[in-house]
Amino acid sequence: MRKMSNLHKRKGLGFAFGCRRALVVCLLSVVGLSVHANVLKSSVSLTMKNVTLQQLFDEIHRQVGVSIIYSNEIVNDDETISIQVKNSTLEETLKMALKGKNISIRERNGQVVLFPSSEKNGERVHAPDQRKVNITGTVVDHLNDPLPGVNIQVKGLAVGTITDAEGVFSIEVPYADAVLVFSYVGFQPEEVALNGRDRIAVRLVEDSKAMEEVVVVGYTTQRKATITGSIATITTKDLQQSPTANLNNALAGRMPGLMVNQFSGGEPGVDAATLRVRGTGTYGDQSPIIIVDGVERDMSYLAPEEIETFTILKDASATAPYGVRGANGVIIVTTKRGKAQEKATVNFKASVGTNNPVKFPKYLGSADYAMLYNEAVINSNPNVDRSKLTLFSEKAIADYRKAKGDNSDGLGYDNDYFDYAFQTGMQQDYSLSVRGGSDRARYYVMANYYEQSGNYKHTDLTQYETQAVFKRYNFRANVDVNITKNFYVKVDLGARITDRNAPGTTASRIVAICNTQPPYLPITLPDNGHADNQKYVLKNPYGLLYGDYQHRYNILGELSRTGYLNEKKTYLNGSFAIGHRLDFITKGLKIEGVFSYDAEEGRWIRRLLETRADGYAHYGRYATFQPEEGNNGSYYMNHTSYDGKYKLGNPWYDTDETISNNLEHNPTQSKTYYQLKLDYLRRFGAHDVSGLILFNRSTRTYDNRVDYRYQGISGRITYGYENKYLAEFNIGYNGSENFAPGKRYGTFPAASVGWVISRESFMEKANSWLDMLKIRSSFGLVGSDKISDSDDDRFAYLQFYRGGNGYNFGVNEFGSRYDGLHEGNFANPDLTWEKAQKLNIGLDASLFNERLTFSFDYFREHRYDIITSLNGSDKRGFPDIVGKDAPFINSGIVDNYGVDFEIGWNGRVGKNLRYYIKPNFTFARNKIKFMNEINYDNDYRRNTGKRIGEHFVYIADHFVRDQEEADRLNAMNSGSGFQPWGKLYPGDVVYKDLNGDGKIDNEGDRIPMGYPRTPEIQFGIPIGIQYKGLDFSLLFQGSGHSSVLLNGAAVWDFPAYEQDQIGKVKPMHLERWTEERKEGAKYPRLTYGANNNNKNNHSSLFLYDASYLRLKNLEIGYSLPQSAIRFAGLQNFRIYAQGMNLLTFDNLGEVDVDPETRSGDGSWYPVQRIFNFGINITY
Repeated sequence: MRKMSNLHKRKGLGFAFGCRRALVVCLLSVVGLSVHANVLKSSVSLTMKNVTLQQLFDEIHRQVGVSIIYSNEIVNDDETISIQVKNSTLEETLKMALKGKNISIRERNGQVVLFPSSEKNGERVHAPDQRKVNITGTVVDHLNDPLPGVNIQVKGLAVGTITDAEGVFSIEVPYADAVLVFSYVGFQPEEVALNGRDRIAVRLVEDSKAMEEVVVVGYTTQRKATITGSIATITTKDLQQSPTANLNNALAGRMPGLMVNQFSGGEPGVDAATLRVRGTGTYGDQSPIIIVDGVERDMSYLAPEEIETFTILKDASATAPYGVRGANGVIIVTTKRGKAQEKATVNFKASVGTNNPVKFPKYLGSADYAMLYNEAVINSNPNVDRSKLTLFSEKAIADYRKAKGDNSDGLGYDNDYFDYAFQTGMQQDYSLSVRGGSDRARYYVMANYYEQSGNYKHTDLTQYETQAVFKRYNFRANVDVNITKNFYVKVDLGARITDRNAPGTTASRIVAICNTQPPYLPITLPDNGHADNQKYVLKNPYGLLYGDYQHRYNILGELSRTGYLNEKKTYLNGSFAIGHRLDFITKGLKIEGVFSYDAEEGRWIRRLLETRADGYAHYGRYATFQPEEGNNGSYYMNHTSYDGKYKLGNPWYDTDETISNNLEHNPTQSKTYYQLKLDYLRRFGAHDVSGLILFNRSTRTYDNRVDYRYQGISGRITYGYENKYLAEFNIGYNGSENFAPGKRYGTFPAASVGWVISRESFMEKANSWLDMLKIRSSFGLVGSDKISDSDDDRFAYLQFYRGGNGYNFGVNEFGSRYDGLHEGNFANPDLTWEKAQKLNIGLDASLFNERLTFSFDYFREHRYDIITSLNGSDKRGFPDIVGKDAPFINSGIVDNYGVDFEIGWNGRVGKNLRYYIKPNFTFARNKIKFMNEINYDNDYRRNTGKRIGEHFVYIADHFVRDQEEADRLNAMNSGSGFQPWGKLYPGDVVYKDLNGDGKIDNEGDRIPMGYPRTPEIQFGIPIGIQYKGLDFSLLFQGSGHSSVLLNGAAVWDFPAYEQDQIGKVKPMHLERWTEERKEGAKYPRLTYGANNNNKNNHSSLFLYDASYLRLKNLEIGYSLPQSAIRFAGLQNFRIYAQGMNLLTFDNLGEVDVDPETRSGDGSWYPVQRIFNFGINITY
């Protein structure tokens, strides 16, 4: 039961605080000069079935604009009734609804007050017989501005008043120890015990729900109800449900229009997902701008606890103020700030958990490996006598099938490399924050520590750390101070330290070894005391590291004997803002200046073992081993009877006793940012007007580079009439250093309009179920100035000259480079920004007292003058004889279109069970209208007309049926064959001749197939349930219209790997083509090592659907009841359990790779599955 009085109002009216206050002041001025009309005589018409009293009161407020005030101690507003009246008075309507409840109805100061009847059960009810006291006071907000129209009531009694235009009130209470309840729209109710005082000052705190109605837009905030652009926002609560180190990874599936792909994998410290706003609109740079507290900054490793809101600006109207840099969308992060309250709120949060890779591929064991190996070697050598081939004996294969796997039974090894190398890791997260303040000063201070250990085993064999570990330290302090009523300052300080450790090798190398090393080979062997082994300086605790000339990399050696990498980065950012309200000039005008300074410094320490690249002694100083049969890796098995036993040969060795020292110090970089803003917000009767003029400039400085600079002016004007007709105009005039004078500055305008249809008189009949219906549209021009990530491409309009080896001379010796002065990259003084015309049409709606909400957007973008590099075999660049690459040019046109939407339903069952479901969906498809590419004879081979990132593949038609067909195909084209990758045999792949010229080639027979790697569809389905103190939430997230083209160990049988290593086989290869299985075969005949026909990088045979659905997040929590924690002075004590990436459903079962795999060959550290347990305590 609610303890405070409720001020009921129609939800979602959307008045911003400033406009609402201005309106209330005007109304109170009128009220003060006249007598209130008798609101109880207002006419009401209702037809409502099975609704709560609260819903009834909301509808009455919507119809007649009257607030109904009561205490839950006398009115249970969860009670369900049905009522039907037509042109009835408000008093009659309420009496009918409250019939039999002994409740009196009174009008007071234009409001309706419900209180107990004077007689109940025949007895008169008396207030406590104490001396009446007159109480005076003021009510203000957190900025110390007076709040007019605040409802004040004596708790439990029908005695109340409201504040005047200056926030002042006076009320007579029946006794000195009464409790006053303060209620105001958009603010949290406040109870104040008088304790004998006769004068009090009260400060109300803005309600979090009301805050959600105000959203962050370009350089300012705006009421959600007046938004005409396309914007999406979530809060910190959503982000904290994802126990991940990198904030990017917590965003997947959370917002319409934001597409998140964790192609980076899950290695600690390098696992940031890529973010795209509404897909891929260009084949140039696609990164959105990231703004943190008004300044462009990296957000990846912010702590979720320090974030208040996360907003994406999607259309031109929203991003136009960012002008030359707004074409790819804008992401705005605001951190938490202090709140004015009686005492500070202290929050402590701690969690610990485990992490392990979501999926590892499964490979066949030693017996099946040996069986398929024999088959592949025979297929690869059709004209060689089998007795001369190195094959596994039948006995060896039989032994492997019976072996334990560790050779303890003498039957051989059967190693699972992923199981040997990976384990469950641990992670922990702790944060402590203090939030509070007064009407003069407010503060928020937070410290956070996060640690994630990796999943490698056997990293404790040396005195130095080789485990993959990521640590993050965050600190934030945001302070707001009101110097005077109109003069204020803000000081923000943020700091972050990241500390990453990893083995001296790479994650891709470790995974590649697990993908390729045959299971029958040992990893270590015991030291048998051979004299040659004693020459090694250090020995391994597990014995000798096995290796030979073919399989030279050892998984244990990579994990523990390659040295280590340590990377530390320090970030410091601070902002100072000073502002003044200029009401003395005109009400609603404000000026604010901002200065910020950011600094970043990093260092790398790489201590690697000196290694030999020409043999099995890859891990210098440590004993390595090769089998008895000599140095030639092709004879590591006896072809007649391989028995799995090994003896010491004559190994090489390295006596270097130190690991190398390599310290890299990243140049210190700093950034200064200046901003001056003139802001205006005013309401004139039915007219809402706002304006913004802003100048900003940023300078980024490196120790050894020329400063990077941007500057510009932005403006915004908005107008609204009766909150029904809305218009907005934005403009950005921005300059970029990347372009020559005369090409440097650009003007980027955008306009938008909105119509709140639900406020029209012809929609009155729908008002019983339709809360709000708004349509909006925007159109504008934005730009992008990013040329590339390389410093060599800066100042692309200037011609540079360089010395050294870099100039081509001559024809006979073409390709030889000679010393001397030579041109750098060719300049293009006409280079200018990319441009994007963006159209957006949207619809917002809420129904059934905001239980159902809906937001839909259709967008279309026309990107032109794309900044294009002409390098590459498919581009129209300079011929090699020129000796230099062509300059960057503005050439290219891409169209991008799609829809995104979000549907929300908030429901309630009974009094204590609440639930919500809020699915979102994004579809974005692009089309290259023009690309400066070489001419192909066939349109289907060109990129123009296709999507960015298409997979151009040869279409696998069938497998060669028999020798007769093979001979016919090999004889084509005067004996050069039908396909260009060597002689065909039965079981080989036959590709389609698409252009009908009798041969397979790159230009005529590769066509786009499937979908691009980057998904065109992404969606999320957040679901939440709360019952009393128990809460449950989950998020399903997925993508569609995505294809992945695999190769190497991911799909090929016995693939040729780096140098002369050969991989292994998966269960899918058991379904290969054989003479006995010609029908129904899913894979071509097996071959050992390279086979460019069957194992082709561009074969449709290995193009897979990468669509997936994940159970991305799941959280269960329980908050202890107040009765159990009040004695300890706690406001909240919650325990919870979380999971991330718990389940994945996809179409990649046979290849056993994760759908977000980055590497086509599977050499990729997988995404992490996380289980987390924690507590959250608020004092």
